[in-house]
Formats: sequence, structure tokens, C-alpha cells
Amino acid sequence: MGLLERCHSYKDKVARGIQANHGLFSYPILMAADILLFQSDRVPVGQDQKQHLEVARDLAGRFNLTYGETFVVPEAEIDAQVAVVPGIDGQKMSKSYGNTIEIFCERSALRKQVMSIVTDASPVEAPKDPERCNLFAITSLFLAREEKESLSARYRAGGLKYAEVKKDLVERIWGFFAPYRERREELLRDRDRLRRIMDRGAEKARAVAEQTMGEVRRKTGLHYWTGF
Repeated sequence: MGLLERCHSYKDKVARGIQANHGLFSYPILMAADILLFQSDRVPVGQDQKQHLEVARDLAGRFNLTYGETFVVPEAEIDAQVAVVPGIDGQKMSKSYGNTIEIFCERSALRKQVMSIVTDASPVEAPKDPERCNLFAITSLFLAREEKESLSARYRAGGLKYAEVKKDLVERIWGFFAPYRERREELLRDRDRLRRIMDRGAEKARAVAEQTMGEVRRKTGLHYWTGF
């Protein structure tokens, strides 16, 4: 519990008035279980999840020290370009903060979310600092290096309308996720096929999980009680 109470996400949510219930504490433990159960060696995470991965590493290390080498101690893999994805209010994007941009919503809903991205009150003619602009940070996720440099120059030159950038961002998001929307709709049209895909995935995952848990039970002596 001491380890969990030191997690930044726990402290942040409590500071925001979110009740410290079991779900708040169990989240990093369930995340650790998902990682360790399948002997993951590298885990792609955002910067905000790095500490939760440290929890998984601590648990794996403690178990290995007590019962012998059992779990792979995972390493975090963080892409610096998307280490922190900002939400529409400038904080990190999170469903619990209500500041997400949905990728599978209707176009009208997407436009409403993007147009509500918080910006400063600088007049149109004034030069703007792209490095301090939440809208620029989100838009940059969909830009090539040359496009990002060009937009940055427009910011600094003055005369840029935020509404113009937001409208362009709607088009970029809609276009980028178009093939994923189509694939999702295709899968949802054939629920039987979707169920078969899920069942095959569950079967493959179960085989790995049972092997890991069998070793855990043997090393802890639980196999005498469980029959495994």
C-alpha cells in the first residue's frame, strides 16, 4: 500500500477530489499482472505510466528475490514524440479528466471536441509561441517535420487564426483514422467473426498465462492446494 500511495496518479486524483477507492489502488496492480503474466520484456507506455511500470518491476524483483527467478523484469519503452499526449484543456489526455478527443466518433462530434481545444486570448495579428500552445502540441502529432516547422513559423510571424488550425486538425484526424474506422465497422458488422478472433486471442494468451502461473504455484507451494 505504501508503494501504491506514492504513485503520482494516485496523488493527482486524490488532489482533484476523486475518492481513494479500491479501483484507484488496483489499477497499477492489474497493469503489473498483465505485464508480468506474459513475461513482457519491453512495454510501450506514455510518460505518465512510467511509474506504474516501476511498480511492476518492483513486484517482479521482490518475487524473484524471494522465490527465485520467475518473472522477466520489464523495461519501459517511451517514444519521446508522444510521451505525453495533451488533452483539449492542456492537461494530459485522460478519460477521467473528460478532455479526450475520440477517434471513432461521428465527424460532428470530432469537430466539436477539436474546436473546444483551449487556446490563449492573443489577438490574430500578434506573434504566438508554438511551444506554449496546446493546440500546436496536439496538431504536431499529425505533422511531418517540415509541416511542423512551417506551422511554427506561421505562429511566430503573427496573423494566424486558431480556428484555422483547428479546422485543419479536424481534417487531419478524420483522414488519419479513416482506415481504422472502416476496419472497426467491418468487424462490428460480423459479430461471429469478431468473436472467433477474440477466442483465438484468448486461447493463445491463456497458454502463456497458464505456463507462468504454473511456475508461480510450484515455487510458492500453492500447487499443493490448487492441484496445478
